[in-house]
Amino acid sequence: MDAQATRDGILNAAELLFGDHGFPGASLRQITDKAGVNLAAVNYHFRSKEDLYRQVLFRRLRPVNAERLTLLTQAAQLAGDQPVPLRAVLDTFIRPLLRRADDPASGGIPFLRLLSRDLLDPPPFLSEELVREFEPLMTRYTHAFSQALPGLPPLELFWRMQFALGAQLYVAARQQDFARRSRSLGPTDSGEGCIRHLVDFCAAGLGSPPLTAA
Repeated sequence: MDAQATRDGILNAAELLFGDHGFPGASLRQITDKAGVNLAAVNYHFRSKEDLYRQVLFRRLRPVNAERLTLLTQAAQLAGDQPVPLRAVLDTFIRPLLRRADDPASGGIPFLRLLSRDLLDPPPFLSEELVREFEPLMTRYTHAFSQALPGLPPLELFWRMQFALGAQLYVAARQQDFARRSRSLGPTDSGEGCIRHLVDFCAAGLGSPPLTAA
C-alpha cells in the first residue's frame, strides 16, 4: 500500500469511528485496527489524534462550504438586481450538506454525524478554528437572508438563522432513521424529498411576519 492509500485508509477508518463515537470515544488503537495499519503509520501521517480528527473533519467540510458559496453566487447571478429568493438561499445552504448522506465517497452518514456533533459541542481544540471556518460563510448568508427578508429586524433574523441551522444539523445526523420511523404513515421520501421538506420548514420559520412585543 502506497503512502497516499495508507493516509486515506486511516482517514476513512477514523471518520467512521469518530462519527459513531465522537472524539473521546474513538481510540487510536481502534482506528489503526480498522485501517489495518500500525500506530507508527498514524504518527507518520498525522501529528496527533487531534490533528487526525481535524483533518477528517475539514477534508469534508471545506468542499461543502465551497459548494454552498458557489451555488449562492450562481443564484445571485440568476436573480440579477433582485434579492435571491428565500427558498433559493436555503436550498444553496442545505443541499450541499444533506445530499452527502447518499454519497459515501463524500463521507456519507458518518461525516454528517461527526459534523453535527462538532457544531453542537465542538472539542475545545477545534472551537476557534470552526469559528474562523464559518465566519465568512455566515457573513455571506446573513447578507443574503437579510436581502430576502428586508422587513425582518437583524436580531430576529439572527435567532431564526440559529433555529434553521439547528434543524439542519438534526436532519443531517438523523435522516437515515426517518424512513423507519415514518413507515406507518405512508411512503417515505427520498433524500431529495428530505431536502425539500427541510427547505419548506425553514422558509416558513424564517419568512413568517416579524414578532411584535407583547
